[in-house]
Amino acid sequence: MREYEPSEDTFLLLKHLHCGNRTLDMGTGSGIIAIECAKKGSKVVAVDIDPIAVENLRIESKKEDLKIDTRLSNLFENVPEKFDTIIFNPPYLPGEAKDIVDYQWAGGGKYGDETILKFLRQAKKHINKGGEILIILSSFNRIEEIAKMGYGMKKIDELKLSFHKIYLFSLRL
Repeated sequence: MREYEPSEDTFLLLKHLHCGNRTLDMGTGSGIIAIECAKKGSKVVAVDIDPIAVENLRIESKKEDLKIDTRLSNLFENVPEKFDTIIFNPPYLPGEAKDIVDYQWAGGGKYGDETILKFLRQAKKHINKGGEILIILSSFNRIEEIAKMGYGMKKIDELKLSFHKIYLFSLRL
């Protein structure tokens, strides 16, 4: 499997998952979040930068008879509409991505948050009034910089891993 396999961060999201009427699964990877939201009756758009991840989710959603709109997209590049819920398990570890597979975990620069900051700047145009963003962040990220972006932030949960912590945050405008 080339796409990001469900791990501690995915399971943290699943533990607290709630999906709006219209949900965007940004960076869908394995597609497990999109599938769970579709099973709950949400109209789901699932996007990823990796064409193999997009195609695998397309196949899996057909097998499970779920309607998931799958798209190849670098963040909001091919996503013009707005959503009630946006879910993102971003690449949050420091480092530079050398290829598309590395973007599953790295590519966030020195603090692991370059993709996150870019996402949050763009997300404001794609979240409905009263909508929510569920996002995984890491203790490597500059949480104080993220907090300055104009979103109301609420930490939902955290998990200590071997060399850092991950957090699940709810963000609202």
